[in-house]
Amino acid sequence: MKTSCNISPSLVSPETTLQVVELFDQSAAQILVSSKEYHELKRDVGYWKRMHEKARLREEKLKQEVKELKAKIRDLTHRLFGKKSEKETSGKNEAQSKPSKPKKPRGQQPGSKGHGRTNRPNLPEKKEERNFPEPPACSVCGEAYIPDESREAQIIEVEVKAYKRVISRQHMKKNCSCKGVPATVTAPMPPTVLPRSPYGVSIWESVLLNKYLHSQPTNRLINDYAGLGLPISPGTISGGLQSLAKLFQPVYEALYQHQVTEEDLFHNDESRWKIFEHVEGKAGNLWWLWVSRSPSVVFFEIAQSRGASVPTAHF
Repeated sequence: MKTSCNISPSLVSPETTLQVVELFDQSAAQILVSSKEYHELKRDVGYWKRMHEKARLREEKLKQEVKELKAKIRDLTHRLFGKKSEKETSGKNEAQSKPSKPKKPRGQQPGSKGHGRTNRPNLPEKKEERNFPEPPACSVCGEAYIPDESREAQIIEVEVKAYKRVISRQHMKKNCSCKGVPATVTAPMPPTVLPRSPYGVSIWESVLLNKYLHSQPTNRLINDYAGLGLPISPGTISGGLQSLAKLFQPVYEALYQHQVTEEDLFHNDESRWKIFEHVEGKAGNLWWLWVSRSPSVVFFEIAQSRGASVPTAHF
């Protein structure tokens, strides 16, 4: 059975005609409005949608700011109240659990047998002669001394100096009338690590060894070179290291592939690592340096997290 309800025109304005139709199952209803009201409602819907989107974006921005501020608070709190180092804590615990023993003086103990001077047979030798400026004579009779066998002594020196390699490239011109060949040819330049760089292999070798093997800061390395009469700008070192990193990528991947094929038991550890660069979605500058050790490979990786997801992804 279908029913309908009509509202008398005397109860509404002339511009509005409202008719409600009730279906037989009472599950739906239709409301008829004028074109003017329809456009007003549609305009209001668009307005509130824009307002809601602005509020949502503002809320996300505030949440990100709160997250970053909380990260800074955690970092500052850890610096102020956190443990200074793991060694300090373990040392205190050992001091409390074990009785204190008198400390021995550092270095070789009195009465112990020494090992003598260390022989260095692999060092190259530079022969020098040391003669008297005037022939010595006896202080009593004045008779001159006669030559005897020389006595040798060793002094170890390290000579470090910067120099320029002035390369004279052979230039030749053709001695024929053939066409399609160059009129002159020049011998090629010797190979270099970085193309168009005035610094040779020894410079970049020293930079890599001092920075990554001996843990020497870049600024100290630059000061050392300046003391040798070779000023180098920090930007040159930084740009060169970024270019050299690409050359080590195949070695990096080969070490990883070799490590994951070794034993099933590995040693893993992580340490705090500061990254002074803003990364989108990352609150704060605290990252983590992970190390994975196998029988023949020690693999380092810098990650944003210290959670179990990092070693899980590695293996």
